[in-house]
Parts: sequence; C-alpha cells; structure tokens
Amino acid sequence: MTLVGHVLFFVALVIVGVSGNIFNLIFTIQQQVKTRSIQTVGLILNVISINNIILVLATFALVVSVFQNPQIWCIRPYPLVIRTEIYLMMSCSFISFWAIAWLSLFYCIKVVNFSSECFRPLKRNISSVINAAVLLSCVLSSLLFFPMFSLDVADSLEKNHNMNDIANLTCPLPSFTIQMNANAYAAAILCLLCPIPLMIMLPTSIRMVVHLCAHMLALKKNQTQVQGSDSYLLVCKITISLVGVYMSTLCIVALFIILRLIGQFITYHTLASAFSFYSGMTSLLLTASNRYLKEKLWSLFCCRKAEEQTSKSQTVVTADV
Repeated sequence: MTLVGHVLFFVALVIVGVSGNIFNLIFTIQQQVKTRSIQTVGLILNVISINNIILVLATFALVVSVFQNPQIWCIRPYPLVIRTEIYLMMSCSFISFWAIAWLSLFYCIKVVNFSSECFRPLKRNISSVINAAVLLSCVLSSLLFFPMFSLDVADSLEKNHNMNDIANLTCPLPSFTIQMNANAYAAAILCLLCPIPLMIMLPTSIRMVVHLCAHMLALKKNQTQVQGSDSYLLVCKITISLVGVYMSTLCIVALFIILRLIGQFITYHTLASAFSFYSGMTSLLLTASNRYLKEKLWSLFCCRKAEEQTSKSQTVVTADV
C-alpha cells in the first residue's frame, strides 16, 4: 500500500470511529442542557462517546508513531508519547466496555419484573446505583492503568548496539520499571477487560430475551397489546448487538496480541480497524436506541417528517426506561 493509501485508510477509520460518537455527544449534551438533568442513559451515552473518541484518536496516534519509526519499541527509554497512547487506549477501552456492561444491567433491572423481594429496592434505586458504578469505573480505570507509564524496553536489549544493529533486532517485550508482579497485574487486567464485564452482559441480555419472549407469547395468547412493548424489544436488540460488537472487538484485539507475541507478522491496521469498528458500531447502535438522537440524525438528512411517522409507533429510549 502506498503512503497515500495508508493516509486515506486511516483517515477513513478515524472518521468512521469518531463522527458518530461526536454526533451522539453533542446532541446528548444539548438535550441535557434543555432538560437541565442528566439521567442514567444520558450519562452512559456521554461516557461511551467521550472514551470512544479518545480510543480511536489514541490508536491512530500510536499507529502513526510506529509508522514513522518501526523500531520505536527498541528505544530506551520509551518515548512519553508512546506510554501516553498505550495508557489512553487501555483506559478508554476499559471504561467503554464497562459502560456497556452497566447499561445492559440497567436495562435488565428496569425491564424485567423480578419476583424476589430483594430486587425491589434495587429496582427503585437502580439509576443511582448505575450512576455511581459508571463514575467508579472511570476512577478505577485512571488508577489501574497508571503503571503503563513505567513501561520500558527489557534489560535484555544491550546498550552497546548501534542504530544499524537495532534496525535488525527483534525488539524484546516491554517490562515495568516499578516493582510489581507483572503476571498478576496482567491477569487482573485481562479479567477486568473480558470475563467480568461479559459475566454482566451475557446473563442480563439472556434474561431480557427470556422475559420479552414470555411477554410476547402472553400478548399473543391474550390477543392484547401493551404500549411500550416495542421499545422494550428494541432495547433488547440493541443490548444484544452491543454485546456482539464487544465480543467481536475483543477477538480481533486478542488475535493481534497473540500473533505479535509469537513473532508472526500482523500490521497495526488490524488494531486500528478493530477499535474503529467498535467505536463506529457502538455509536450507531446507541443512536438507534435513542429517539431524540434519531430525530436529530434524520433532520440532518432532511427526512424528519418521514421519520416522525415511524417514531410515533415506537417509544424509544430517550430517558431512563
């Protein structure tokens, strides 16, 4: 691929990953200013949009840094810009993943009717609980990935190599310069990025599917309709789609990391494409789940009147369900 091809490719990725999130962020804040309130869904939308934008830009900056200097991983000490880009990528992906998990839990508690008494106080206070969980996730992320600023080339890279030698070297894996158990830290990060959020997303999504299937069967059996059932069905579809996007992104990123670790060639285009896909798809799904954002989107394409007719038939999530 030529230099122009590389530039066009990455510019396209940035546009795909950033544009939808900027749109969601601007109009969600506009709605919050008008209503003078920040509800749970709006807060999560803001958090996901901001972190997706930073994630795509940080990934793009990392790719540019590696493209300009392919042996940047052999430089000791690591440039501060590289450490910052890694920190932002890890931290923002962590917050975005967990925000989706909290959104899935929020919808599940709101939509599903639990028979257990212990769920009733949780259902009444779910907005406050999720708001606190989202903010705590942001704080935890900023602290959890702070050791990334201590990443450096391992001691196995001897100082007596000149630049010509380094150009022919396979750069050693980075290590932490602070005293810590790197294996335990890596295991903790992996668990917090994948299994634990997935343990929240999957059961809540499946529970919503079971509840809505039973609900629809009851409606058909009684030949009645309940206003708002379409909106709950849409919420269920959106939540499941977000889980699918999350899992697909993790699979691509995991493949990239594994191939890099075993020494197989794989370009950073893969990593950039994965996060651009994740950011673009999440922004699209969140727009589809919000009537206010959909109306704003359709108004940009001069189709607001046509959309208003269809939006009236569905009560789509604009506030807390």
